[in-house]
Order: sequence, then structure tokens, then C-alpha cells
Amino acid sequence: MCTENRRLDELLSKKIHLLIGGAYGFSEEMYSRANEKVSLSKMTFTHQMIRLFIVEQVYRADQILQGKPYHND
Repeated sequence: MCTENRRLDELLSKKIHLLIGGAYGFSEEMYSRANEKVSLSKMTFTHQMIRLFIVEQVYRADQILQGKPYHND
């Protein structure tokens, strides 16, 4: 298993909290409390779109880790 897949497997096996920031991100206090930070894009999206992106990416990672095809191969 490659390093990225191991990392995804570790993340998906833990309880995680995902916070979606506003157009200007979070306060410095919030950033300092975070264990990990992920930016999906430099663009600004609605909260509804970001929720969909996150669900899709978690599903995709899960399928890849299970060795299942994600796309119509």
C-alpha cells in the first residue's frame, strides 16, 4: 500500500471533525487548534458545494482503499 493510501486509511479509521470555513477562512486561534488543515481550492464555494465535494472525496478514497474501481473501468 502506498504512503498516501496508508494515510487515507488511517484518517478514515479515526473519528474526524471537518469544519468548513467562510470566505476568509478561520481565526488564527482556530488554525492553531487544528491537527490538520486542508484547502480544497483557492476559489470560494458555497457550503452546500463543499459538503458535496467532501462526501465525494471520502467515498472515492474508501473505494480506492477497498481496491474497487471508482470510475467505470
